Amino acid sequence: MKGEPKMGNISASRALKGGVAVWAALWLVACGGGGGGATANDPAGEPASLSVSRPGELTVYVQSRLRQRPAGGAMLAGDVQLAPTAGASPVPRSSTTLQEAGVDEPDLLQGRGDAFFALSAKSPAEGGPAFAEVQAWRRGNDGVASRAAALALPSDEAVTLGVEGMVLSDSGQALAVLSQRWHRSDGGGVICHDLCPADAVTMLPFWWFRSSVAVHRVDVTDASAPKAGERLAIDGQLVAARRVGDQLVLVTTWVPQLPVDRLPPNATAAEREAAIASTTPADILPRMRRNGGAPTALLGETDCWTQPGNASTDVQVTTITLLDLRAADLAPRSRCFVGGTQALYMTSGSLYLATTRWVYATGIGGIALVGYPADMRTDIHKFAFGAQGVSYRASGDVPGHLGWDARQSSYRFSEWNGDLRVVTFTGSFGWAGGADPATPPSPAQLSVLRERAGQATLQTVATLPNTRRPELLGKPGEQLRAVRFVGDRGYVVTFRQIDPLYVLDLADPADPKTAGALEVPGFSDHLLPLADGLLLGVGRDVDPDTGRNAGLKLALFDVRDAARPLALDSVTLGRVGSMSALDASPHGINWLTTGGVARVALPVALATTGDYSGWQRGLQRLEVDLTARSLRMLPLLDAVSESPWAVGDQRSLQIGSQLYHWRDGALASHAW
Repeated sequence: MKGEPKMGNISASRALKGGVAVWAALWLVACGGGGGGATANDPAGEPASLSVSRPGELTVYVQSRLRQRPAGGAMLAGDVQLAPTAGASPVPRSSTTLQEAGVDEPDLLQGRGDAFFALSAKSPAEGGPAFAEVQAWRRGNDGVASRAAALALPSDEAVTLGVEGMVLSDSGQALAVLSQRWHRSDGGGVICHDLCPADAVTMLPFWWFRSSVAVHRVDVTDASAPKAGERLAIDGQLVAARRVGDQLVLVTTWVPQLPVDRLPPNATAAEREAAIASTTPADILPRMRRNGGAPTALLGETDCWTQPGNASTDVQVTTITLLDLRAADLAPRSRCFVGGTQALYMTSGSLYLATTRWVYATGIGGIALVGYPADMRTDIHKFAFGAQGVSYRASGDVPGHLGWDARQSSYRFSEWNGDLRVVTFTGSFGWAGGADPATPPSPAQLSVLRERAGQATLQTVATLPNTRRPELLGKPGEQLRAVRFVGDRGYVVTFRQIDPLYVLDLADPADPKTAGALEVPGFSDHLLPLADGLLLGVGRDVDPDTGRNAGLKLALFDVRDAARPLALDSVTLGRVGSMSALDASPHGINWLTTGGVARVALPVALATTGDYSGWQRGLQRLEVDLTARSLRMLPLLDAVSESPWAVGDQRSLQIGSQLYHWRDGALASHAW
């Protein structure tokens, strides 16, 4: 693209844990979230394409937004084949929830033909900073896993640390371990956005937190002796990461503490102007630390884009960093744009970043009630990436927002034959707010976007509902729960007391339609496409009279005929409060199809004797007979009567006839 800046050539959560992180999360909810969007008096401002930042323009762009702030408005704070070992035959291995083939996602458990690698956060009994630990397990000829080694990775004196997962390189010789860190610092990190009251600065603690995303390369050529290699820490917080081949794509956001933010609330207009005028690119851009050393430049101002049509006075920077897992130094190359990002969606050649323009809190009495304006819109930016780096393609926007669950945001997107399909939620409030009579009657909207050649725009070519096809996606007041795209089909679940499953026919991108719908009690949070037109839903059962959530529900649907989706079978596990690893991560489930049967494994914590009581934690197995089109539950494995909270860190994996269960720092081996 003409005028495209080159990639910076630099050679040199999972939820956050601990009291510090809890305070930070509550503060962000109370004061607002999201960034890079329109201000409160312009929530639906026109979107704009990104523009390359020429020398000096980044600083001018940021300064102009700082001057618009009110005085005192300081920033506060399906199945795959496992690569065989030499001389071995391919061994069938289970799959977990990945959106796109060839695009891997970080997880706590990774495996190859001869070994497994598991990741956890550790807190030393004698005190000191938490750290990440990688355990290596050998897979014997009998299929049984035995522990081979454990490697502690430095945390560089982080106050708190959350492990975000790891990816295994294409060659299987290197791991990239990701963690979110928070440090005591005066450099910024816990930030409140435009809508915080001016006197909220008095609520800050006496020090700031500096957040960073760490990537640590570990050589696992010899699983018995993993070696810690280069580690990079990039200022900011993790949005998401993906691996394509041996390239790790890391997306982070950074809210800098600028000179004007360091002024006291009673600073004069002249002092504010002087601080704004002193702002430099070094104040704005995130930095990188290598192996715990001093911060260095990650990228320069001409490696960034700005969004002239973005009216926000928030200053937030989204950075896309490419890391080469084959290189000992990870060879980082970064690009950025000024604006926030809530979700990453990727294919093997395209990268989409999306952000809701702004979010606000309407009530903080006990539980914060987060709401959105009725005319909320979501901006979407498209990039291409490959061996030459990242290049900007186009921008667009869609009505509505991505919902309140960040784990579900990326599943709202899908690219098919070059078109982007997006499902957004049009309601203003979550469960606490009830129905939204002022918003459109359809709680969900599908938009189909297409890149317009030479104009850097994503043009809307179709929406659903529309005047020709006015049928609603969901009923008024319902919530958008699950979305899954499979080829030219889309599956959408909305819910209030009954779960409508909508099957969308997307074969003609200019004329999407609702092909069929099915209503069943309860709801699905996750939809897993299996073979032969079967869909497995995992969510909650619900009392149809009271609308109260009950136990875990697994439901099997037949969607071969899009016009007539059928509910084939279902099972409810446990009582009120029961949960599964899917509640913490989309990678909490795995399945393997063999001999006409899909074998599914899901770590669960079940309330067995009453609501929220009689806890039993273990690995739930079930089989889906693809011919009989039925579910069969198997006994719980590794059952313990303990607290349910650790279930979110559990994972499972199948290789051949063996099932492996990672829980509580150990890897158990079972014959299926």
